[in-house]
Amino acid sequence: MKFWQQVLALVHKDLVLEIRRKEIIISMFVFALQILVIFNYAFDLRVENVKSIGPGVIWVSIFFSCAVNVGRTIFLEKERGGWEGLITAPLELGALYVAKLIGSILFMLFAEALILPMFVVLFNLQVITLPIITVLILGTIGFASISTMFAGLLASTRAREIMLPVLIFPILLPVTIATVEATANHLTGTTAMNRAPWTGLLIAFDALFICAGYILFDQVLEE
Repeated sequence: MKFWQQVLALVHKDLVLEIRRKEIIISMFVFALQILVIFNYAFDLRVENVKSIGPGVIWVSIFFSCAVNVGRTIFLEKERGGWEGLITAPLELGALYVAKLIGSILFMLFAEALILPMFVVLFNLQVITLPIITVLILGTIGFASISTMFAGLLASTRAREIMLPVLIFPILLPVTIATVEATANHLTGTTAMNRAPWTGLLIAFDALFICAGYILFDQVLEE
């Protein structure tokens, strides 16, 4: 019970700060919108090929926009001197990881809720469906779990905001491939048997990354 009380208190703090600043979500949305506009004018997206290119466009815009902002909750704590206080406070470091993970997931999902309607408007492709939203949530969890752990590792480095995307993208390659393939399968209407392996792969990687982050986070902070 104490563990989840600590988690909820930390998540509440991050949410209140973000509501006041509106920095992370707006940055994610603006960055993703720029990517969508560029792709919209760069590709010849006719009706017959938009379903094959669309999934890549969605996830490039989401992952790149989130990569440069998802670690901001930790980096801002570090810049303002609060990170050391959290680490030395009488709380479980696992609770700190889970709280930062939940916060990152919520910020990403809120930004994605703004990004998807813009994609529909620009590309005239319906992606706001329950199966695709399910894939979106699974991909977001995988992305946030690794990003949170590496953001904690890089919190004390000077080039942390540059290094975070460089480090996480190679590790997130399986998640990226699985999310794009799962989204494409739903858009093209392939059978459930063909869609299941990619969804299962996403679930497996989410579980692996969350467990690894939870177990290794205290060791990461010691480094």
